[in-house]
Amino acid sequence: MTELMQQQWQQVISSSWLLALSVGGFALGLWVYRRSGSNALLHPLLVSTPIIAALLYLSNIGFEQYYEANGLLSWLLGPTTVALAIPLSKELRQLPALLPIVSLTVLMGGFVAAILALSLAYIFNTSDLVMLSIAAKSVTTPIAMGITQQLGGLLTLITLVVLLTGIVGIITTSAIFKLTGITDERWQGLILGIASHAIGTARAFEISPRCGAFSTLGMGLNGIWTSLFLPTLVGLFLY
Repeated sequence: MTELMQQQWQQVISSSWLLALSVGGFALGLWVYRRSGSNALLHPLLVSTPIIAALLYLSNIGFEQYYEANGLLSWLLGPTTVALAIPLSKELRQLPALLPIVSLTVLMGGFVAAILALSLAYIFNTSDLVMLSIAAKSVTTPIAMGITQQLGGLLTLITLVVLLTGIVGIITTSAIFKLTGITDERWQGLILGIASHAIGTARAFEISPRCGAFSTLGMGLNGIWTSLFLPTLVGLFLY
């Protein structure tokens, strides 16, 4: 426990002025997003990421240096994810009756997402390294990075793929909900959490606290479930 706390403290104190670049870039992206009327194509991450990447390229700053310099933000991902459970606590009375369908949706959704990612990588004959780096695309960033590091993939690639997965998810789900007639905010939230992780959860909270609560549930359960089966599943595609 002491060693873990020391590692986390070291992560926090490694932060530098580059953290301000992340915060400033996101603030700019958030301003553009709100001015656009919450247009998903102008999501804060979609706006800020290219700007920050361009500045890093022009400044000749590598990803590893940038990632280490944002240690405080990386550390805050954990507490923030846990804090999302607070709205969910208000919906706990509903969960026992919904547990069978919630469990089935999480199990199938997480598994199918991973199968599709690995199948596409296999069909397009990508390298093993690329396959290892995109397998966890539908899992929230802290868990996805942990899984990818365990598998031996590239953190730079999974970070981008997770971002794109979330953006595509929030862009397409509204049309999918209309097409399939899914109007219940609980199921909308659950689907957003499973398919689009934290970005989908942020979008779900824009719909309603209930939608956000169930999105948090889907995101958390899918992260746990994926971390259990993905290493074995990836092995089947590699050998």
